[in-house]
Amino acid sequence: MAERWGLVVEETAGSGDNRLTVATVLEHFTGTREEAMARLEAVARAHAPRHPLSPTRTRLFRTADGFLMVSEGSMRSYGSRFSAVELLHDSDEVKRAQVAAREREKEERAARKAADRAARRAEREARRRR
Repeated sequence: MAERWGLVVEETAGSGDNRLTVATVLEHFTGTREEAMARLEAVARAHAPRHPLSPTRTRLFRTADGFLMVSEGSMRSYGSRFSAVELLHDSDEVKRAQVAAREREKEERAARKAADRAARRAEREARRRR
């Protein structure tokens, strides 16, 4: 069964005491877990990490649930963890569905209003002919 996946990278951002891990959805993917993992490997291999600026060595490892890229710089190493995560909920989809429902209601009201106007017009015409 095809499922929806987010291909995510978690990377170190900032420097010194202000370092933190930032997760970024690199791509959305629909397919099986195996297909998502194959696509994730291609994405991980093509990924250029933010740090270090001039890597001296970069290695890509397979983990139980994705990939780990370790990029060595002149001062320290940086890691980028890649995961294929199944999408269970997306608040944007809920919002889009609500907007679409409101638009349908507006169109239905407009159609009823136009039909009512046409019916009243037809009644007036019928009365004039009598």
